[in-house]
Amino acid sequence: MVKLLNKAVDDVIHVIVNSKEYQQCLQLKKEMKKNKELMDLIQKLKDAQKKYVKSAYQDNSEVELLENKLKDIPIYMVYMETLEKVNSMISYVEDDLNDYFYQLFN
Repeated sequence: MVKLLNKAVDDVIHVIVNSKEYQQCLQLKKEMKKNKELMDLIQKLKDAQKKYVKSAYQDNSEVELLENKLKDIPIYMVYMETLEKVNSMISYVEDDLNDYFYQLFN
């Protein structure tokens, strides 16, 4: 049964990794890494998000400003939309696996 379960999980991973959306995410990420300004902006957003969390969620203005700047960059928006689709696929599989194991052990 363990071998069968491992095979099924491998098959699901294979489907996701070979999906058009996943492959597009990889390609977009590769293209984005070539753009230093974009990568700097993304890093600034990450740093601002960390500061926001450490400040006990006091002032979100810097995060919002940086997010709005990123939303004006088409490749970033396409990447985020595609990434959301990939994450939905993963979440769907995760939910099914959780349900399966819950029913199996309860």
